Amino acid sequence: MLFNSPDFLFLFLPAAVVLHFALARWSMNAAIAGTILASLAFYAWWNPPFVVLPVASILVNFWLARRMIAAEEKTARAILIAGIAANLLVLCHFKYSDFLLSIVDGHKAAPPNVPLALSFTTFVQIAFLVHVHRNRTRMPFNQYALFVAFFPHLIAGPIVRWGSLGRQIGDASRYRVDWDNVALGLTILVLGLVKKVLIADPLAPHVAGVFDAAARGDPLTAFAAWAATFAYVAEIYFDFSGYSDMAIGLGLLFNFRLPINFAAPLRAVNISDLWRRWHITLSRLARDLVYIPLGGNRAGRLRQARNVMLTMVLIGIWHGAGWTFVAWGAFNGALLVVLQAWRALVGPGRGTAAGRLAGWALTFTAFSAGFVFFRAADMQAAWHLIAAMFGFGAPVTATAIVMEWDGWLIGHDYLSGPFVLRWLGDAWSVVGTLWTAVALLIAWLVPDTMEITGYREDDADSNWRRPIGIFAWQPSLVSLAAVAAMFLAVFTSLGRVSEFLYYQF
Repeated sequence: MLFNSPDFLFLFLPAAVVLHFALARWSMNAAIAGTILASLAFYAWWNPPFVVLPVASILVNFWLARRMIAAEEKTARAILIAGIAANLLVLCHFKYSDFLLSIVDGHKAAPPNVPLALSFTTFVQIAFLVHVHRNRTRMPFNQYALFVAFFPHLIAGPIVRWGSLGRQIGDASRYRVDWDNVALGLTILVLGLVKKVLIADPLAPHVAGVFDAAARGDPLTAFAAWAATFAYVAEIYFDFSGYSDMAIGLGLLFNFRLPINFAAPLRAVNISDLWRRWHITLSRLARDLVYIPLGGNRAGRLRQARNVMLTMVLIGIWHGAGWTFVAWGAFNGALLVVLQAWRALVGPGRGTAAGRLAGWALTFTAFSAGFVFFRAADMQAAWHLIAAMFGFGAPVTATAIVMEWDGWLIGHDYLSGPFVLRWLGDAWSVVGTLWTAVALLIAWLVPDTMEITGYREDDADSNWRRPIGIFAWQPSLVSLAAVAAMFLAVFTSLGRVSEFLYYQF
């Protein structure tokens, strides 16, 4: 079941919210039990037999946590290591086994059939075990089960921590309807739907045209290769940040505040700042569980560079089983190491406005180029696209492809000459160019969801917001009309329901 499907929006969601607060009139534990069952039903909608996996994971990890709490430090540490290893082994079995075998025997690895949400729940459980080991925190089983299974974050994050969401679940004052949270939650939910349905989804066919052509080895122009790469960055940003917004909005309907996962990352002026704003919960978790335990920046620049590279490669591997994801992680790690070297050479400082503009342009271009590896079917397709980007592709002689309104546009003299044929080629679209430009301008110039709504996490130390003055959202009839109009625009497109790009990570 998808957040952008009519079944979810008009049947499951209202029923789950009403059930939660109806049971809360009886007791907090009844509400928790009802929402656990609703969350498991949400998961089972995709593939009922696989619901055994999250249930078993919850039971085993809770048992390990209780054993750690009762054990002495040496034994508790052994239990922690065993628990982390067990979680990773399950993930490796489903996600990486064929890829690892392909390294040994040389066969082409098939795309893994990963149970829904396994990558995200694995990280949530590992972070939970680390938290329990450090703090020896006791918790009721039902609260822990809801912490893991809560459907807004279950499928594709944001990655939650027990120290924040667990504390909220145990707060009895949150089990009463809060109409301010309902208004804010529905607003954020609709803004997330707009990102996904109205901005990201229309980009998908244009991106696919070029990347599918690269997988076939078809000739591509440099313009088409770069345009599709920029389009994919816009698509994945609005798709994934849209999902994260929806998750936050849904959490508010239950009075739970989930962590912010995106903070206008495409405005970043350097790659380090970008990764602090992109998939924030993953970046923080990788910092806390990988980068800092490796030594962080405490053992000299060379070891810091090594730690950065290892952390980013592991982030790449977490995203998918294939050399393309290894390359994507290594590429971003290299960008971060280059930034560290540059800072060591020129020293700290904000620089001039022109310098920041150059930094933003260079950061966006380099970050986008890296996504060629993320989206390409394999390394051969990725290198084919990169060669085209730098002018080493084969010449293109075919006519420009006709997609959607392209026939009307190309029919006009000012768009039908050699320029279109020479620069666009046969795998890109005039409409794709225009829509990519619109999407990127929105990402760069329009206030982000969290800026508009002023949403705050439960943990005040982890908030981010740029003041936007009169554009800030406030509950009012004008705001209601604007949100209703946006939802109406989304509703007309719900017949073209599509999965989220992170739906089966």
